[in-house]
Amino acid sequence: MKLLMAFFVMVVHFSPFKTIHPILHHVSIHGFPRIVVPFFFLCSGYLLSSHGVISPDRLRKTLKKLVSLYLFWTLLHLPLIILELTHFPNAEPLWISLPRSFFFEGSFLHLWYLLASIIGLVIVTSLLKVFSITQVLFLSLILYIIGVLGDSYYGFSIGLRGLSDLMTLLFQFIRTTRNGLFFAPIYLSLGMFIKKNPKVFSMWTLSLIFIIILGLNTAEVLWLKGMVWAKDYNLTFTSLPLSLITFLISLQIKVNFDTTRFKEIAATLFYIHIWVYVLVQFVLTGGDTTYFKNYGMDGFLITVVLTTVITLFIHKFKHIPFIRNYFM
Repeated sequence: MKLLMAFFVMVVHFSPFKTIHPILHHVSIHGFPRIVVPFFFLCSGYLLSSHGVISPDRLRKTLKKLVSLYLFWTLLHLPLIILELTHFPNAEPLWISLPRSFFFEGSFLHLWYLLASIIGLVIVTSLLKVFSITQVLFLSLILYIIGVLGDSYYGFSIGLRGLSDLMTLLFQFIRTTRNGLFFAPIYLSLGMFIKKNPKVFSMWTLSLIFIIILGLNTAEVLWLKGMVWAKDYNLTFTSLPLSLITFLISLQIKVNFDTTRFKEIAATLFYIHIWVYVLVQFVLTGGDTTYFKNYGMDGFLITVVLTTVITLFIHKFKHIPFIRNYFM
């Protein structure tokens, strides 16, 4: 499932349907594929915890791993970060925007996930020292709702006096609620809750609920488009249950082979896909760097194939500790 999600990441980032049909484009990058990061958070909470608790030793090792990955891949994407600053300059001084990005919002396009994982794990495990997992879920849900109001329902929230004041105050310090405070905790704690309270549902029941919620999610993102409320579509009300039901379905799927290799491939695809896309666009546009954010099915397909080929090549050297530690 993680391998499939890795390809959905590329759909969201590269907008393959942008030049084909506007509705298909909108749904493909703001609908179901947006459950990718929530799904990864759910997996982390589920796999890291034992009976709803993450041991201090495991937490320490996980945070150390995430910090080293975040630093390494930020360094590797530094040329692209500089290029983005060149083509899309920020009105804020760099001494404000860069530290905020690096320490809270994410240093680059997809690396925010690593930073949000670090912040989210620290928040959830800290709360669990004081509250029960159910109480942490409730607190995380409140944070998520605030995040939704500052993201896909931003236009609605700024139209109401009380919410408008809250959003004005909030966005004096941050530029997005897609972070480790408002986004990650609910999914991490949900994964931990499921691990502590395992339930078995029939695949038929899960599939029926999935279809219903998928329809509601599609309707929500199209409705938000019509209302012109969305600042972005990272957090929506229906993406939460849609992510949860997809995760529950994945737990029901049983396979008779070791899936470790597929998980490792998914990680490598995630880490390198932006660089591959940039290089593909560089070639397709004859070296014009202003097209680094160009979209289209041709660039998408070439990138998917090339990213997969490079990933498989990298995995030939997975016996090397450096490759294994930073690419998988």
